[in-house]
Amino acid sequence: MKITLENCGKSYNRKWLFRNVNSDFKSGEKWAFLGANGSGKSTLSLLFAGQVWPTEGKITWDIDGEKPDAGHIFSYISLASPAMELPEEFSVKELIQMHGKIKPFLVQNALTSIADLCQFSKNILEKPIVNFSSGMKQRVKLCIAGMSDTPVLLLDEPLTNLDENGKRVYQNIIDNYCKNRLVIIASNRKDEYEFCDKTLQILADGSVVLNH
Repeated sequence: MKITLENCGKSYNRKWLFRNVNSDFKSGEKWAFLGANGSGKSTLSLLFAGQVWPTEGKITWDIDGEKPDAGHIFSYISLASPAMELPEEFSVKELIQMHGKIKPFLVQNALTSIADLCQFSKNILEKPIVNFSSGMKQRVKLCIAGMSDTPVLLLDEPLTNLDENGKRVYQNIIDNYCKNRLVIIASNRKDEYEFCDKTLQILADGSVVLNH
């Protein structure tokens, strides 16, 4: 999998969040998108997922020579974000079963793997998500995205709402499910992206600094 940005920029309300982004992002690479709150790093991540479109420039996705358009890229990308809502009328069990019909998991029994990693009892798995704390919801988001069989994993501020046990869930996902994937972490916390060896920093004037 390769994602190519050519002179990409995004503006809102006549203000440029970022401009002139030029780079390839490839399978196996670990990137951190850095910047202050409101700098545009989350928006840039959504551009990779085909959920927003650049104001200027071009983005292309290349999967073994095939180039799907933005409307079909969803199948190849997993995303977890604090802003992403879960269907709260579902139980975790129902959500995992539904998700598995749309995107396969990297593990054979995703329900058991996620329950073990999150330390969820059978009773918790069958509770409506509306009864979950924000930290429990974040664990579910990270596990479903992290264990999905997609070549790209996008995580926006992944440690949000997590306690120490939740942080261990995140580290387990990074250690065991990300080896050959393109992983992008949108963050301003070093403990979220310490494993990343490439960075893209968005500055206050919308310019970007690449370190790879």
